[in-house]
Amino acid sequence: MFKIIVSLLFIFLFTGITFAQECGPSCPVCSGPGVNSGVLLSQRSVTISALSIPTADEETTVLNSRFGILSWLDAGIGYAARTEKVIWSVRTQPVLEQKDSWKPGIILGTGSVQTGGSDQSIYAQVIKSLKISGNIDLRLSVGAATLVPDFDETYGQAGITTSFYEKFALFANYDGISYHEGLSWIPSDWISLSFLMVETEFPAFSIVLKR
Repeated sequence: MFKIIVSLLFIFLFTGITFAQECGPSCPVCSGPGVNSGVLLSQRSVTISALSIPTADEETTVLNSRFGILSWLDAGIGYAARTEKVIWSVRTQPVLEQKDSWKPGIILGTGSVQTGGSDQSIYAQVIKSLKISGNIDLRLSVGAATLVPDFDETYGQAGITTSFYEKFALFANYDGISYHEGLSWIPSDWISLSFLMVETEFPAFSIVLKR
């Protein structure tokens, strides 16, 4: 109960700060690569990512840093170079997933977005990891988002990530407006490289460094 209360306080406290980047709620361009996979950063860990979308209409380069504040709380801040916008997000996981049973985890979050005149969203996701075989893992997430302060609209969210041998991953997510698909190569614990199709239209490349 304590984690749920604190999580809700974080979400509603930080939504008073609004910056914009045009996309749907939980878009990976704003959130940063991997945010929609349903896995929070471990405490005291840091990631730095760079995303390039050479043919995009508005934003072609996005830089993002993410920090594991607590075991159930992480936050990210970034910069959209072409539009010169600050983008940020906060996620909490008040309910942990029980991997040895059917019980899923729950993530609450807020992230920069610009849809229908709003530039901040809040969302809730249900996440579940499954072991397909000894070398294949599956992560699923489904949820809903709404906009601040336009709470009259609701957007569905969904994501799927399939990992192979802990070195490769195929992923796809729906951010409430558009679909994004891609694949990742994880040569070591501290770096991952990804190719994705933003909005199923714009080729993009990302590099993520983890400490």
